[in-house]
Amino acid sequence: MWIEKEVTLDKKKVDAKVNLGSDQSEVELPFFENWDDLGVIKIGNDKWIISSATNVGGRDETISMTVKKEKNDVYKSDKSRKDT
Repeated sequence: MWIEKEVTLDKKKVDAKVNLGSDQSEVELPFFENWDDLGVIKIGNDKWIISSATNVGGRDETISMTVKKEKNDVYKSDKSRKDT
């Protein structure tokens, strides 16, 4: 389900439409310069890695992104096994 949500791009907050999933999500936001130079987007408190991004229709109006949730918990669980 698509919802309106504020996202953070390089410390700048932007209103976007987000179809939030558990590990992968879709984001649509207004066109902005250097949209193709980003690697990470922040939705709420979570960082998401940008898998793909396109300028919809080449019209410089909307950017559509597919993002995957950044997983930091892998290192925590690995460390806990080494400490035992």
